[in-house]
Formats: sequence, structure tokens, C-alpha cells
Amino acid sequence: MRSGRFLKCALEVAVLCVLLLAVPSQATSYDPVKEGWALPVYVLPPEGGWDTPEGRSVWCGLMAYGEKTAGTRAGIGGYEFEFVRDFDKDCVAVISFLEGRRGNDVVKAYGRQGPVVVSGFGEDLGLREGKGVLPYAFALDLPRGCVGSALGRYVKAYRKGERFAPLADPLDIYMRPAVNGFIYELPGDIAPFWVQVGMSLDAAFREIRAGGVDGIASFLNASDTQYLWVKCKNLGLTLLSSLPLWAISPSLEGILAADQGWAVDNDPLLRDVTLEVFDAVRVRPECPGMAARAFAVASWLGNALKLVDKVSDLRAGMEKAASFSLGSQTLLPDPVTHRTRGRKVTVLKLINGNFVPLCEFRLNPDSALEVRL
Repeated sequence: MRSGRFLKCALEVAVLCVLLLAVPSQATSYDPVKEGWALPVYVLPPEGGWDTPEGRSVWCGLMAYGEKTAGTRAGIGGYEFEFVRDFDKDCVAVISFLEGRRGNDVVKAYGRQGPVVVSGFGEDLGLREGKGVLPYAFALDLPRGCVGSALGRYVKAYRKGERFAPLADPLDIYMRPAVNGFIYELPGDIAPFWVQVGMSLDAAFREIRAGGVDGIASFLNASDTQYLWVKCKNLGLTLLSSLPLWAISPSLEGILAADQGWAVDNDPLLRDVTLEVFDAVRVRPECPGMAARAFAVASWLGNALKLVDKVSDLRAGMEKAASFSLGSQTLLPDPVTHRTRGRKVTVLKLINGNFVPLCEFRLNPDSALEVRL
């Protein structure tokens, strides 16, 4: 009698275990994308791939945004984003953290016919084609010419009465927008001195010096800029450079440069971004600035989706989306250039081997300052 009850209980436990074991397999087969409420977004990692500090930080930022929207009743206009690492025909958008030639290839591949492609960088990307902007291409950064604009504004605001002569290579398509930005901020005051192929840089410097200047604005490569630094140092002249910070030798004491990434990577509010990411995924991003960029790009896409009635109208939503945050910066999409308005660009001086911020300017994108590829 007692043994019969024991066998009956054992049988019930066995049946219950079978049922419980069946539950995970059912949950695993559930696909929110196929269910229709999760929209796949293809993400391309920075150079080096996902298994790098930058790649892991980007992924953390995207996961943090996903967790934030999943915790709301309405989600993103009734949807959620599913960030994926492999492209699928159902992907509604592409996020790219590639720069240079590969970044431009991605922009061109998707920017003409879609889906929406948005770069987490974009300073040296060409979003324009012919007389217009690529309809599906967007970028978080200002175009390359913002560096020249910031340096020009610095001269106008803090070096009044001083004359700076810009030196540039007329064939350098990457530096040309920075030259345009510099001259645009100082109309009528200066004209660029074009260093033609085969021209002696020493002869060019002597000719400019004879005109009486207080400083040089170099839009030349790293080796030529270093040569100009030696000349300026010997004569007590100020040297401005449009080179990216990483391309400037720490030995060029006193040189001035401008950069829009510095304000992101050194933003005091990155502490809050780090905490938000940690609360969401229980991991601290190794590169908080990259996590902030990823969160900002996802926010731009999310705000665009909330604005439109159909997912197929996401491109139009990107042009008119509400403002979103990049650390402490509040950015607004610009419908003409497909970039963001109100970005901080910092002017820095190299002191004892380290760049020290002197001032910053909030700039808006301008089509004339784009790199034309």
C-alpha cells in the first residue's frame, strides 16, 4: 500500500520534470523579430572588430539603450530594436562605426536606396553626392571643415588684430574643407597660400613672412607641419594645425589644434553614461565615449521611429527627429546635411606633451565643409 503511493508520487514527479524541461526549448524558439514587434538593426563595429575595447563598449551602449526602451510600456512607437551583427533583408537600419575608406563604402552602399545608414562618427565621410545629400545616409559628427571653422573662430575671438596666413595643398581633398571653414570665419582678412607641387616650403614660408604675419595656420601633412613648427618657434610665431590630435607629435610644444571628439571623450557626464550602461548590462564600458556614441545613435533612430506612422518612413523621421543626448551635449538633426546641430568643437594647445583645452565652440554643419570624394 505504502509502496504504491510512493510509486505514484515518483511518477508524478517524473512527469513534472519532463514538462519543466520542455519549457526552455519553447522559449528558445521564440523570435521577437518574426513576431513583428522587434525591428532588426545591423551594426558594424569599429576597426578591429567586436572583440576590442571599442567594439565591446559600442555593444554595451546599444544594449543599454535596448534595456531602457524595453522597460517602458510603449517601447519605441510600439516596437523595440534588435541589434544584430549580421545583415538581413529585414533590417530597418544600419549603424556603422567604420571610418575612412571602409566607412565611406558603407555609406555609399546603403545611402542611395536604403535602408537608413547612420555613422557613429562621420567627420571624414562624404554624405553628399552631386548637388544633394545621399537620401538614406546620416552621421553623428560634423563634417571635416568644422576643424577649420573652430580655428577661425578662435582667431576672431581671442587673437583680434593678429594676422594668420593659411598654408595648404590645393590637391588635398581632406584638408580643403578645413581651409574653407577657416577662411569663412575670417572673410576678407586672409587668402590661402597654396603650396604647389614641387614648391619649396621654405620659400613659401619666407614669402608669407615678408607680408608680416603673427602666425601660420597649417593645412598640410604631419611632416610639413613639423617643419613649420620649427620655423614658427624660432621666430616666435603661433602655429595652428588642422591635423587630427593623434597625428601631432607630442614634441610640438605650443601648437594649437581643434577637435570635436575631445568634448565627447572628456565629458564629465560620461560617469552617468557608465553607470547607466552598468545598470543595464552589469558591465562597465572600457571606452565610455564609444558607449555614449552608440547610445546617441540608437536614440536618434528611436526618436525617428516614434515620429513616423510606418517603419518604411524611418528616413523622413531621421531628418525631423527630436533632440537627443551625446553625454552633456544636446543634439538636433539637421535635415539639410543629415548631420547634427550644436556639436562642441574644442580648441586645444599642446603643453608639456598633453593637449589642454583653451576654448570650445558650438557649431552647426555646413554642406560647404564636407569632404568631396
